[in-house]
Amino acid sequence: MQAEPKAIRMVDNIIAEIDQEAETTRLLLDLVPEDQLGWRPHPKAMSLGQLAMHIAALQGNIAELSINSTVEFTSLPPEPEAASREEIGQVFANSLRKAKEVLDSMDDAKAVEEWKLTKDGRTIFSSPRIAFWRAIMLNHNYHHRGQLSTYLRQLNVPLPSIYGPSADVNPFA
Repeated sequence: MQAEPKAIRMVDNIIAEIDQEAETTRLLLDLVPEDQLGWRPHPKAMSLGQLAMHIAALQGNIAELSINSTVEFTSLPPEPEAASREEIGQVFANSLRKAKEVLDSMDDAKAVEEWKLTKDGRTIFSSPRIAFWRAIMLNHNYHHRGQLSTYLRQLNVPLPSIYGPSADVNPFA
């Protein structure tokens, strides 16, 4: 007698993508030169250490924000500066664990429920929770990962293949 196949929840696809993309993110974070954590490409830009910490913490922080159906915006905290690559790695590991735990605790009904960000009681952003995860937990993360690869290139750090060959690594050669 065969066991019934496990039903796949919508959230399982988000978790699978987090797992799939985590290795690329880890590769880039592991390349951050510790002696350049304070470097920034422009005075208005985050420093390399701030950007790396933002990427490292992002998914867990967004998952935590998504637990409640409404979040009241107060202000953005200052971006912390990384002290070391080891700290970045620890924050990233904890963030991944937290993100997957939060998402795994949600069923499809919770995933499609409206999620709102308010300021002074006024809605400034609203979407199904799963769309919030896709836009901010995933796409926003990829945006910053692209920034990080640009920072690293400017610092002459050889870049790995991400979605195809880089100028430094060609997995197809």
